[in-house]
Amino acid sequence: MKLTKRGIDSLPLPETGQALYWDDELPGYGLRVTKGAKTFIVQRRVAGKTVRATLGKYGPLTPDQARKLAVKNLSELVQGIDINAEKQAAKVRGITLREAFAAYLDKRHLSPRTVASYQETMKLAFADWGDTPVSAINRTMIERRFTALSAPRSPVEAGTPPKPRLATANRHFRILRAVINFAMEKYSTSDGEPLIPSNPVTRLSVLRKWHRIERRTRHIEPHQLKAWFAALEHKPEDSTHRNTVRDFCAFLLLTGCREQEAARLTWSAVDLDAAKVTFPDTKNHKTHVLPVGPWLAELLERRQQNRTSPFVFPADNKTGHLLNHRKAVLAICQDSGVEFRCHDLRRTFASIASVHLERSLSAYTLKRLLNHSAGGDVTSGYVQVGIEDLREPMRQIEDFILKCAGLKESAPVVKLDAASVQARAASRSASLDTAR
Repeated sequence: MKLTKRGIDSLPLPETGQALYWDDELPGYGLRVTKGAKTFIVQRRVAGKTVRATLGKYGPLTPDQARKLAVKNLSELVQGIDINAEKQAAKVRGITLREAFAAYLDKRHLSPRTVASYQETMKLAFADWGDTPVSAINRTMIERRFTALSAPRSPVEAGTPPKPRLATANRHFRILRAVINFAMEKYSTSDGEPLIPSNPVTRLSVLRKWHRIERRTRHIEPHQLKAWFAALEHKPEDSTHRNTVRDFCAFLLLTGCREQEAARLTWSAVDLDAAKVTFPDTKNHKTHVLPVGPWLAELLERRQQNRTSPFVFPADNKTGHLLNHRKAVLAICQDSGVEFRCHDLRRTFASIASVHLERSLSAYTLKRLLNHSAGGDVTSGYVQVGIEDLREPMRQIEDFILKCAGLKESAPVVKLDAASVQARAASRSASLDTAR
């Protein structure tokens, strides 16, 4: 039949499936009729395979408009151009940075804090690129924006020199590089070719634009521990939040764990009978189980007896656990005269474990204590270090810290065997019964 308005209107809609009608005058031009619509199509063999492309629905598209469009599309098919592949490629080339970033977050297993950090980067550094197709972000744009973000910000106080934002610029562009790498493969063309041939952020590497940032080394020296622990003593006049932060800092130092992993710790992950804690959601996505020494176990027991939350270190915020505690940490700095931040405590723990103990720990034990990934170290995949193998090192570290803090004399380190666990459980149960 000839696909005219009258002829198309007369065609019945099938109850199920589809019916195809081809135009007598223009070979390859047709109409697909289904229960819900009548749609113009073209079809032709290209490179040995049949290619069918949709032109549009009848109604919004008139038969005359469809015929002209069919002539154009059939001409491309005759030339061997796969118009479906071209449409897909055009769609891929139109993917914006905002769309790619949303897909990246959807496919990555990231902590809420990391997601918030990445979102802040897109908002602060690349907000005006949100509607820009990823394929349109070029090397010149990358270099100019990197230079602009690295420039010193306005001084906070009059008379103070402006500070460059070198580390911030590095962090923003590492995140952008990851998003573009993801988009290159996620939005590849039908034949598997990436969205763009190469990541434009590589210009920063080729031209050596990345800023060299010295690794932080700040930690608490052994001779500072006495003043530091004195500042951790609870003060009745202080808020519950400040005293919680004091306990939190002691926990970080005596376990060497990461700040957010400790902040999210719940009582269900604390086993005082076995003197161990479990961190289920860690940076490397591996469950981390650590034994704790007697002093820290007693601190946790005191906190458990007064628990008001499922979190070991609760806070009055949306998360329910410690999150923003900068002021409380600065107060400890002022009281002790020791400048530190929470991550410095992990660095202090590692330094004590690797330098100050009489019996030095192996690199594999230290890596296990810190829950570091094996990386390219094949041997560490074979060396299995269990929780009981960590108990003695953890007691050594705690003993050294407490001795430096003046809280105890040096004591021999012994493993906590099954009998000790049972005795401790019975003692703790009796104490709780008495308290009741």
